[in-house]
Amino acid sequence: MTKRAKRGRAALPKLTDDDFSFAGLADAKRERSFVEMLDFDIFDRVSAERALQKETKEEGPPKPLHPPIQEELDLHGCTSAEAKIKVENFLLTARLKRLESLRVITGKGLHSQGAPVLPDFVELLFRQMKLDGGIASYAWENGSKEKSGAIIVLL
Repeated sequence: MTKRAKRGRAALPKLTDDDFSFAGLADAKRERSFVEMLDFDIFDRVSAERALQKETKEEGPPKPLHPPIQEELDLHGCTSAEAKIKVENFLLTARLKRLESLRVITGKGLHSQGAPVLPDFVELLFRQMKLDGGIASYAWENGSKEKSGAIIVLL
């Protein structure tokens, strides 16, 4: 005759201390290590599939993350005060023309004596304008200030 497990109120078996015994597992020998079980052919197949996908994709320049640039302002050689006036006038004119996407070139500051001034100053200016609602968004053209000398501004 088989031994019936004790059942609780919900007709589920009640667990005992014997059900949580892991002593036998420590003595078990592993047949193969993880590295031995790993199928390296999978990686070769995945690499081949990815290479094939890259070849079949349309080749060409990457799609921009912003609308096409409609106007551009170059601030090379300007002081901070001059840059502020030019940027404010540029944005005012762009709004009147109903433009949406602008590029403001600050330069990287590679030729300045000491640390670059305009990139930090113009970024601070746009940050304040965004907080005030003067612009919708701004971002460095190549993703970071160090890689780019231009800021994309969306009105």
